[in-house]
Order: sequence, then C-alpha cells, then structure tokens
Amino acid sequence: MNAPSTLRGRFGDRIQVNAVLIVVCFCGVLALSSQSAASFPTYILALAMLLSFTRWNDVLQLGHSWMILAVLGYLVATCAWSDGASWSATLSMAGKGLLVFSFVVAFAECQLRGQLQHWMCRAMAVVGCVAACATIAYNVEHPTSDGRIDGLGQLRNEIVAALVFGVVLLLVFESYLRSRGVLWRGLVALGVLSITTLVYLSDSRNAWFSVACGLSVFALAHVIKDRMRFVASVAAALVILASLVLALMINEETRQVVLPRGLSFRPEIWSATFAATLEAGPWFGAGILTDDDVLLGEQRYLHAHSLYLSLFFQGGLLALGLFALLSGATVRVLLQHYHDSDAKLALGILAIAFPAYVLDGNELLDKIGWTWFLYWMPVAIALGLSWHSPASRHFAVDH
Repeated sequence: MNAPSTLRGRFGDRIQVNAVLIVVCFCGVLALSSQSAASFPTYILALAMLLSFTRWNDVLQLGHSWMILAVLGYLVATCAWSDGASWSATLSMAGKGLLVFSFVVAFAECQLRGQLQHWMCRAMAVVGCVAACATIAYNVEHPTSDGRIDGLGQLRNEIVAALVFGVVLLLVFESYLRSRGVLWRGLVALGVLSITTLVYLSDSRNAWFSVACGLSVFALAHVIKDRMRFVASVAAALVILASLVLALMINEETRQVVLPRGLSFRPEIWSATFAATLEAGPWFGAGILTDDDVLLGEQRYLHAHSLYLSLFFQGGLLALGLFALLSGATVRVLLQHYHDSDAKLALGILAIAFPAYVLDGNELLDKIGWTWFLYWMPVAIALGLSWHSPASRHFAVDH
C-alpha cells in the first residue's frame, strides 16, 4: 500500500529539486558576473540527472531528443578540425554539451510534470522583476558614459540585457494570466514599467524590434483561438513588417532615424567571417574552437555578431542545417500543442530569439548564459510537450 506513495513522493521531490536548481541557474545569469560561478548549479543539475538516468531515459525514444543531441554532438565533433584544438579543450566542450542537454531534459521534465505552470514561471518572473529594479538602481548610481543601460551578472552588454528582460516580461504576463490576484497585478505593473525602461534605455534597435516581435506573437497566441489563423496572422504581420523596414531603409533620412549608429560595421564583420568560412570549407566550417575574432584595420571584433553566421563559421552548412531542423521541429511541436499555455509562452520567446540572432549572438553551445533562456528553454518546453504521451506510460507506476 505504501510503495506507490513512496515512489510518488520521491519522484516528486526529485522534480522539485530540479525545478529549484533551474530557477537558481536563472538567478545566476541575472546576478553573477562570473560564468564559472553561475555554472555551479548546472553541475549539480547535470549530476542529479545522470544519477537518475533510468527515470527519464525514455525521452531518448523521441526524435526531438535526437535532434538536440545531433546539434550538440556535431558542434562538439567540430573540435576535431578546429585550429589549435587540444584534448582538454575538446573535453571542456563536451562537458558544455552535457550541461546543455541535462538542462533541456530537466526543464522538459519539469514542464511535463506541470512545474512551469505550478510555480516556476512565477518564480522566474519575480526574480526577473527584482533584477530589473536592481539594474535600474545600479545604473542610476553608476551611469554609463553613453547613457545606455547595462545589466548585472552576465548581462553586462546592454543588448543582451534587453533581450533577456524581454523574456522576463513574457514570464510576467504569463504569470498574470495564470493567477490574476492583486499581487500579480502589481507584479505586471512593476515588470512593465521597469523592463520597458530597460529595453528603451538599451538604445538597441535589435532589442526594440525583437522584444516587440515576442510580445506581438505572445499576444496573438492568446487572442487568436484557432492555430491556422494564428499562423496566417503571424505570416501576414511578417510581410507587412518586412515591407515597412524595407521602405524605411530605402530612404536615407528615415534610415538615419531607424539606425542612428549605422550598422556598427556588421556588413564588414559578416563579410570577413563569410570569407573565412569559405576558406575553411563551407560544408563543415572552421571548427568551434577556431578563433572567430575579426580584425578590421586596427579594430578587433570578438565574434561575427550573428548566431547564424557564427554557426556557419563553426560548423558550416551542416551546422546551420541541423539548427534549422531543430528549430523547425520545435516550432512544429509548439503549434501542435497550440492550446497549451506553455506552448504560447515558448512561441513568444522564440519570436524574440530568431530575429535577435540575426544581429547578435555567437555561442549556441556554451556554459549557462542568455542563450540558455532565449533558445534552449523554449526547445525544452517543446520537448516536454512532445514527451507527454510516452512519459504518461512511463510514470504510470507513480500515479
């Protein structure tokens, strides 16, 4: 009589511990400037997942899991032809892949067991709002020379900070929709005020555009009940938006208003990175460990300033193809579960990530950072949703 109850209690405790570790990981990104320090809870999470392998290994029956492993595994494999590669660097990169995969599976399992709806979303929203207020207070005390607002922790770059806080804003709205008490009305007011201020003062057109896209897709998903109408509405909005951007860019006066700092040498950086990739080999790239710095005159730029171009440099067309397959499969799963609130949240986050990565980002495979919550978190939500049917059979003994 007590055995099933004991199993259920132990399993529930494990999921709760993983959920707490994921929230702590999010806190680390927002508060700790040292990536190594922020990564410490991810080591614990990975160890906990490895020790409980038999509890979640049925996820490997899903094609989605193998797409994730293919992307991570191939990027690690590119170490073999990277310049200056070593066994220690390759093992370090493999460790990063393990951390990312364990995070994705742990988050998916938490989503599957309802933790995202139960308390994780609200916890991350509260943490994000506190971090936003702390960021504004810090910048009032220590203003930057150009007036743009920087984040704290690993969000010292104003563009990255704006994008991550855009995700927090979606979490705030999602928390409000799930619990419309007085407390959550106050949280929405605080979140909208502080995060809108942060995004605006980032003075990043990329962040403005991408966060607006995410909010629009999130709002459309909650207003439009029919999935196909939602897809058609998003497609129409993209066409209208692309036409508007093109019209603004053609006219020099409006282009100066839209891009007061110009393109920040991105065309030159992209051209140099593209040429370096072609020289290394367009099919397999130069390898993830190869230095991707770009030297223009005496100015050195640390990466390609585009996740897509960085993937092309690191792993060639094969890396881009695998990433496109995983992203497409993720969106497909989210649309299949369109009426699930978690799916709508993930669609909104991806609507921030996909345009943002055109102009920023460089490491899909890394220790914990902003990419984990801008890309890998919605991938994990999709994995949890697709995991539902086989998992229900696997957990039958616990119910």
